[in-house]
Amino acid sequence: MSRRGWALFVAMSVIWGIPYLLIKVAVGEFDPVLVVFGRCVLGALVLVPLVLVRGQLRGLARHWRPLLAFTVLEMTGPWLLLSIAEQSLSSSLTGLLVATVPFVAALAGRLLGDEERLSRVRIGGMLLGVAGIVALLGLDVRGAQLVAIGAVVLTVIGYGTAPLIISRQLSDVPGWPRAPSPWS
Repeated sequence: MSRRGWALFVAMSVIWGIPYLLIKVAVGEFDPVLVVFGRCVLGALVLVPLVLVRGQLRGLARHWRPLLAFTVLEMTGPWLLLSIAEQSLSSSLTGLLVATVPFVAALAGRLLGDEERLSRVRIGGMLLGVAGIVALLGLDVRGAQLVAIGAVVLTVIGYGTAPLIISRQLSDVPGWPRAPSPWS
């Protein structure tokens, strides 16, 4: 892999990994509900004005059911469940459990009729990713409580299935135009 590839890999690892550490710190000081509320408020303060300026709220009312389902499965539910789980689980165990999302997404897609093949290479790649996370973070199961692990499992199910709502029920909703990548 090139230096640029390694730099991007490291950057994405940090970007994706830092939230679990920050959640762990936040739930040590604040109630999980307050942490989730704060995350939602901050996101809304940034995104709602942008959406309003672009006029992208028009026409969304007819899609309220799939939008609500997506929000519950992708944000509200997982953020609350992760915040609760991180009160007793290590960030490394939480990260490792969340790394199983691609398995749930692949299985859910197959159960719902997606034609994408689950090849040996694809499954091997997902297993290699999980092994890499174990190698980097370790497997710290001290103090792991079944309820907290169950909360992360529900989070993984939400994260793995919510994108199916976008692809199946919200594909006609205009999205944010993608800016050209400086790396493409």
